[in-house]
Amino acid sequence: MSSTTVSPPSSPPYPYPSTVNISNFISVKLTGHNYHIWKTQFLCLIQGHDMSGFIDNTFPPPPLQEPENIHSWKRSDALLRGWILSSLTEDILTKTLTLNTAKDVWSFLEDSYSTLTLESAHARSVSLSESEGVSAVHEDDHNDHWKFDSGHVMMKRFTTPHSRSLPVPLRGVSQQIDLKGDSVTSGVDGRMSGRSMKLLRGLEESYSLELDEISDFLHEPSMNTSVYLPLYKAALRGHWDDAQYIIDQDEEAATANINKYGFTALHIAVGTGKQGITFVEKLVERLSPKALLKMLTLSENYTPLHIAAVVGNTAAVKILVNKNQKLLYAEDVDGLLPIHRALINSHRDTFLYLLSVTKGNQYPSTFTGNMGVTLLSNVIFAGYFDIALDLCIRYPELATTIPSDNADTPLMAIARKADAFESGCRLNIFDSLIYKHVPLKCENLNSNKEHGKMNFFSSVLHETSSVIWKVLGKIVPHITHIQKLKLVHHQAVALVKLLCQEISDLNLQSNSIHYANPIIEAASNGAYEVVQEIVDTFPQAIWYSDKNGHYMIQLAILHRCERVYNLTYQMSDHKHFHKTLKDTQNNNLLHLAGKLAPLHKLNLVSGAALQMQRELQWFKEVLAFVHPKYKTEKNASELTPEMLFSKEHKKLVRDGEEWMKKTADSYTVTAGLITTIVFAAAITVPGGNSGDTGHPIYAKELSFMIFAVADAISLFTSTTSLLLFLSILTARYAEEDFLFTLPSRLIMGLSMLFLSTCSMMIAFGASLYLLFGEGKDWILIPIAALSCLPITCFVTLQYPLLVELISCTYGRGLFDRWSWSLEGSCEFSVKSSRTLIDAKILPKAEVPTKWIKVVPIKVNVHAWRVCLDKLPTRVNL
Repeated sequence: MSSTTVSPPSSPPYPYPSTVNISNFISVKLTGHNYHIWKTQFLCLIQGHDMSGFIDNTFPPPPLQEPENIHSWKRSDALLRGWILSSLTEDILTKTLTLNTAKDVWSFLEDSYSTLTLESAHARSVSLSESEGVSAVHEDDHNDHWKFDSGHVMMKRFTTPHSRSLPVPLRGVSQQIDLKGDSVTSGVDGRMSGRSMKLLRGLEESYSLELDEISDFLHEPSMNTSVYLPLYKAALRGHWDDAQYIIDQDEEAATANINKYGFTALHIAVGTGKQGITFVEKLVERLSPKALLKMLTLSENYTPLHIAAVVGNTAAVKILVNKNQKLLYAEDVDGLLPIHRALINSHRDTFLYLLSVTKGNQYPSTFTGNMGVTLLSNVIFAGYFDIALDLCIRYPELATTIPSDNADTPLMAIARKADAFESGCRLNIFDSLIYKHVPLKCENLNSNKEHGKMNFFSSVLHETSSVIWKVLGKIVPHITHIQKLKLVHHQAVALVKLLCQEISDLNLQSNSIHYANPIIEAASNGAYEVVQEIVDTFPQAIWYSDKNGHYMIQLAILHRCERVYNLTYQMSDHKHFHKTLKDTQNNNLLHLAGKLAPLHKLNLVSGAALQMQRELQWFKEVLAFVHPKYKTEKNASELTPEMLFSKEHKKLVRDGEEWMKKTADSYTVTAGLITTIVFAAAITVPGGNSGDTGHPIYAKELSFMIFAVADAISLFTSTTSLLLFLSILTARYAEEDFLFTLPSRLIMGLSMLFLSTCSMMIAFGASLYLLFGEGKDWILIPIAALSCLPITCFVTLQYPLLVELISCTYGRGLFDRWSWSLEGSCEFSVKSSRTLIDAKILPKAEVPTKWIKVVPIKVNVHAWRVCLDKLPTRVNL
């Protein structure tokens, strides 16, 4: 059979690679000046997917007698035409819209922009030679063309039809770039060697060539044309077999940078967690210890150990440290070690392991100087106060070391953590009860037997109490959480005491630099325990001010720290000097109280009305402290304290009025409904009235009497609450009204509403019993249970608001003119913290052995913030 036409394959007639993402192959758009680069890349794409026949007439349009083949040809040709059009810039695209086939478009582009060929490239800027790499007759006019051509050569994948593509080893612009392969698709054989890079550097100096523009092709995260993409995916997924095949073909791939950030396969693998441990272990076995030290990311100088520490991959950390312990002391671009990175990212287990294997006699020293104080400060910021105590006892000089980079000292670090103390922790009523009574640990029963029978029975009592708390902790995990919180608070106080004692050992002239800023910070944050300890140890600290001229008492007023303010009453007659303090704006203490409180302090109180009440309480308290003449004194803005208060709180007054009216309006509807219901129930008594006398039929029944009394109480109380809520709606809402008048009305209204709700449910239950009980006492059980449901909902939802209202209005107030005793001493040891871990009070972590065997050290420090004799057990902290 003779035929002059080659029929396309029948299944499928023409290739149709519709799932190909051309952005993985074409990294540039055709602009008219880069046709050679664009064409070279596009030929790689279409030849790799057998689509070149549509532009070289290997796949001509089929005859009209073959409609199925025509449809298939048009579909594939349209796909190729779409590829080409999507890689054109808008200016060129508008010139090709009338061309119907891929060949027409290709021919048009060839005729219009094919002025740059390999031969003209010599004359323009670039010459490729296998032995000499890139040599360029570089001209200023062709600088951009030279960049594109050089970049294309650097990132081009070299392939052969019969062999698997090999990775291009990339070592950055400072190392040799060796492009290996059989041929370039364009027909140019070559290799870029170290001499080529020297030439590139020389051109950079002469013509301001940015090598990063060229190497961006190599380090693009999507790795458009880099064959390191399979290695990247294998490392990300933990597939060692795939990675091993690539590395066996090219050993340099094991340490090659595979993305633009300079990450190697090991960097990627250690960041994937547990799924990549096998990958990490196998890859580390193939690497030398020195190679691990040289594997640094481009911008951060991260070693693989840094990455493992950042993500908390403890297993990978152990593998890397066992391979090369020098990784422990490799600094990143910020001068931080892997142990710092684990700490900053709050990976406790990883940090404890690194702490156990890090030695202090290496360079750089982890536990001395700037590196050591940074470590201690970060430990404090992470909230690991037991470890901070260990560090302070082992390396006491850290407490008095001033960082060279103006970073926080340990005392400043803990001054910033107001939430690390009891004063900075807001607990509800139930949590406060647990916090007060839960023991930190129990005394050892056997150790107390030798002290006699009375001590023995006391120990039995403590042991029994401890067992009960442990059981309760198992049943209610929240109790264990409160117990841990209490332990953290005690450790934080002990740490402050130790830091202050170490600072006090310095001479008087040099120790002020250590506590001047921390006391300002602690007073601003409300870290009462820190302020108290600093003032106890350094009484002169109260005379240090911030840059705005604010002393401790002024900061306490500005930031609404009532417990810090209360320290004023513990001073001697020197407190009278504080009454006359003014800042740089001529604001006296009353002016500062007239300023609006910080938002985070206002949000501690529910509702704008109660927030306004709290602000008024502060203003009245300071008014009682200062001399009366300061009430009318003006500041630099010609405002008296009252004028400043009204100006600052204008919006809060409006918000308080709106909140109070909405609250009262909602309760008015509820009270009105209850009044209507119980009034109707009183008229239509259960069981009806006697036809002869008109008296209720069940008048002599006890349950009827309960119904009548409860219904009457509900009616009277609901009516009273209704009137109270109406009085709130019609109030004038002056500033002074928020202090007592409006909160009192709301308290009384809520109380009456609660009583009316309870009475209504009792009356309803008694009515049900009268109608359906018929002497069946068991029916009282479901009635009582169901009646408790709305009452419970009311208490759960509204009781906290009622309690807060009563506490703020009628409670003992924010300001106490007494404080905990400042006399006394305590002793604590680091070993006690570890004992608490062994006693399962703290969660078990991988605690290094060398940090457990610490000799107990007695520290003569002043004053616990809590009375130790009131605790159920004395804690050796």
